[in-house]
Amino acid sequence: MALGSAIRRLLGPRLSRVAARWYRAIFVDLDKVADALAAVIPRDSHLLDVGGGDGEVLNHLLTRRPDVRVTTLDTAATVGRWLFSRFEAQVHRLPATSLAEYLGSGRSDPQVVLFADVMHHIPSASRADVLGCLSALLDRVTGLKIIVKDLEPGSWRARLGYWSDRYVTGDRNVRFISREDLVRLSEKELGPLRHEETGLFEQDAPNYAIVFYR
Repeated sequence: MALGSAIRRLLGPRLSRVAARWYRAIFVDLDKVADALAAVIPRDSHLLDVGGGDGEVLNHLLTRRPDVRVTTLDTAATVGRWLFSRFEAQVHRLPATSLAEYLGSGRSDPQVVLFADVMHHIPSASRADVLGCLSALLDRVTGLKIIVKDLEPGSWRARLGYWSDRYVTGDRNVRFISREDLVRLSEKELGPLRHEETGLFEQDAPNYAIVFYR
């Protein structure tokens, strides 16, 4: 069992949530992340949250954007366990579901796809396949936006995040991806794309968020 899982089990649901918020704040300011995301998501969008985890990012985002409808999925057995109850009607949860499975299921197409601190958990050799799943979606959804929030490697804060993911979370495959490499990989797998930075890096480096679209 990973150290993080053992600590959560020891503390119980309520205290582990408090501890997780304090611990996460070392690496990222979720208010700044939510501000950056809220500014680039079109009004009344359906957002597909890939690798949604515990749902804390959505809590911050939906506080700012009550117009957004969300489907959050994760390959784990649970997703969105810490989502605020007031957002339940806006969020459809799909645990044990991959991006490829969702896109092949005939469910409604999103206008926005979000990867929030997900890409660095995907093994480097598999990232092309994950992004490649979005090719057909880009073809059929006019104006689709793909937003990737991750960490630029190289700083002390990024190195601390790496050791946390590797030894506390227990992910031995963790590898951060630079903004330059992310743009290069996205264009290789999805063809010519436009992209823009959200300004998150200037506000909360090494965290960044880039929007891709055609």
